[in-house]
Amino acid sequence: MSKTVFYIKLVHSFLFFLIGISTIYVFVTAALDQVNTLTWWAFGVAITELLALMLNNWRCPLTDLAEQHGAEVGSVADLFVPIWLSDRLFAVFGVLFVVTCLLLAWRLLV
Repeated sequence: MSKTVFYIKLVHSFLFFLIGISTIYVFVTAALDQVNTLTWWAFGVAITELLALMLNNWRCPLTDLAEQHGAEVGSVADLFVPIWLSDRLFAVFGVLFVVTCLLLAWRLLV
């Protein structure tokens, strides 16, 4: 693996964890009715990722960048989660994000 691909995957891994943790944080704070300023920042992180994916045909731009620099697989999910989960990350986090949005809306309206 080239240095460039390594650094792209390192940044990609950091962002992947940040987005995952942000989504889970929003879910937990909404579920516990503890919505705060950090909840909204975390929600913004998740929304930013959603927009990036939507604008790039549901592929992370960093995945494309890693593959352009010679990575066989630009995804970082295969590095640290089982393949069965890696293949379903969009579905798992998609459902979690929709449930989180509904829960957050419910907390705000009630």
